Amino acid sequence: EDVPLAANAAPATSMPLSVLVNEHTASAAEILAGALQANCRAVLVGNQTYGKGLIQSVYELSDGSGLVLTVGKYLTPARVDIDRFGIRPNFRSQPSPLQMGQALDACMMSKDHDILMQLASAKAGKATELADAGSRR
Repeated sequence: EDVPLAANAAPATSMPLSVLVNEHTASAAEILAGALQANCRAVLVGNQTYGKGLIQSVYELSDGSGLVLTVGKYLTPARVDIDRFGIRPNFRSQPSPLQMGQALDACMMSKDHDILMQLASAKAGKATELADAGSRR
């Protein structure tokens, strides 16, 4: 079962953050940047990230050869697979404070819209369940 992770303390700052990224931003750094962006805590500034979305283990075999096995994938909080594609930044160069604020506000409005749609969908599903249960009586 997927259980969302949530911090149990207040953020260290409420100031808007800008995270510098480029084609060398990979793996866990890429996921952190994507999580900050997806949760409307930061704008990403720079170039598209590397796109290292696989977690791999390397095993040496008895004949001296090796085996590389993919054991996991990095996904953003929105469950977007970043492998080979990376994450697109919000801005190519450092935005003004006004531009940062506007981008983060737009993100929050989009997130609020998504939450409202999920709630409406869940409510509609519950109403259908209740109607189905009533018709079976």
